[in-house]
Amino acid sequence: MGKDFTSALRPAIVMTILFAVLLGLVYPFAMTGIGQALFPSQANGSLVRDARGTVIGSTVVGQAFTTDRYFQTRPSAAGKGYDGLASSGVT
Repeated sequence: MGKDFTSALRPAIVMTILFAVLLGLVYPFAMTGIGQALFPSQANGSLVRDARGTVIGSTVVGQAFTTDRYFQTRPSAAGKGYDGLASSGVT
């Protein structure tokens, strides 16, 4: 019984290590390389640069709002007269 166990354990350990390296290192690096080669701007975060080349933001972060109708307040369960800015956070 011990011989059968060890003969089955070794291939299991080898396959676990093999797939850990393959799926944990090789595949992510391959996908990163393909992404960098095919979509360099998107892979780097769609960065926006100024005239000097300094990164000033990203095209996928933020949204330009043209009217106030998109800004809606949340109802408060604290009641009227509560000022969250006046709270020191200490009880």
